Amino acid sequence: MISIKVPCSSANIGPGFDVIGLALSEWLEVQINLDDGASADAPYNCRITYEGLGEGEVPLEPDHNLITQTALYVLRCHEQRSFPAKIHVHIINPIPLGRGLGSSGAAVVAGVALGSTVGKLDLSKDRILDFCLMIERHPDNVAAALYGGF
Repeated sequence: MISIKVPCSSANIGPGFDVIGLALSEWLEVQINLDDGASADAPYNCRITYEGLGEGEVPLEPDHNLITQTALYVLRCHEQRSFPAKIHVHIINPIPLGRGLGSSGAAVVAGVALGSTVGKLDLSKDRILDFCLMIERHPDNVAAALYGGF
């Protein structure tokens, strides 16, 4: 199993609103396993399960889920049309959705990291940020999630 952990963040900080970001202590976790039990028709070789806040609201189709959609974008930019092997992506999310704690920023960072990991791309943090900004146009939360959390 491979695990990717990304912290939530806040960029709503007084006079630094949308300029200064902080990584916080709640972490989105994406667990990746080879999925020998996946059906042959699993879209893009990927099966998604989800637990945590927003369960029932988060799409579980790879081309509609923000994390796997972002990973597929990164893979396609490197001439890979789908996940290279049948995988099971299990998402554990304690971050409230749409409440100013960077849930979408964390999802985008996790998605780029997922694409880099399964595609064996070995992207640098700066290149990961470049891909994040192609999806999430505001750098405040994605930069805090990517570079913070130490």
